[in-house]
Amino acid sequence: MQSNYLKILIIAAVLSLSCTTKVSEWFLLNAVPDNYLLVYYHHGAVPETVAHQNKELESRYKTANVVFRSVLKEEAEKPYYALFYKDRLFSEHTDIHSLRGIERSPVRSEIASELMAGKLCVMLYLKSGNRESDENGLQTLKKTVAASPFGNIIPIVELDRNSVEESHLVSMLLQVESDLKTIHEPMLFGIFGRFRALEPLLAKGISEENINLLISFLTADCSCLIKDNLPGISILCKADWENPRPAMVNKILDENPNLIHH
Repeated sequence: MQSNYLKILIIAAVLSLSCTTKVSEWFLLNAVPDNYLLVYYHHGAVPETVAHQNKELESRYKTANVVFRSVLKEEAEKPYYALFYKDRLFSEHTDIHSLRGIERSPVRSEIASELMAGKLCVMLYLKSGNRESDENGLQTLKKTVAASPFGNIIPIVELDRNSVEESHLVSMLLQVESDLKTIHEPMLFGIFGRFRALEPLLAKGISEENINLLISFLTADCSCLIKDNLPGISILCKADWENPRPAMVNKILDENPNLIHH
């Protein structure tokens, strides 16, 4: 993630007409996640069994940020499913079985629970598979979060890039920016609001300065500029975002007014 961009947004929050609600809290309470689009492309009539399966998919996705459509495509030699996000093709699937878990997984449920419990954010650490690089970045992350006055409200979740159970989540994270799939380095994603993933910090960019900058962004007062220029993407997640617990950041700031951005 470009740290200069976060600096600009933080400064903008201070200088512009901002509200006293912090970025992390405002987006959890008010920002509806962007929808994904899952399309079933087919040529000719849809078999009754497939039509029934697709209706079940629609029903299953009702509380997830995904819309399902069936589209006749003359040039489609075989039927297939395609997942889009804002006109970007994220993935293609040859059958309904490969869609299993696309809308929910244990890690996504864990992260959603932490956000709904009032935590500032979740630091999702995507491992590269290189033990030394992964350990160096993870230690920097843990040390920085532990030293932060907001450390107790920032859970860290580690994720194996090759996890079969979390393959859909990994695939979506690697689409936050267009070139991430080609980068085999540890990545740190800040997750906040209703599962918004910021552009990641990569490799040596996982530094104390950049992690603290990310925390400062999430604890800054929200503003129209931030709302209109929010970095990152929504992650597909089936969750109930109604009635979250009070944001824990407010209690920390009330007890430590010197931490409020000036």
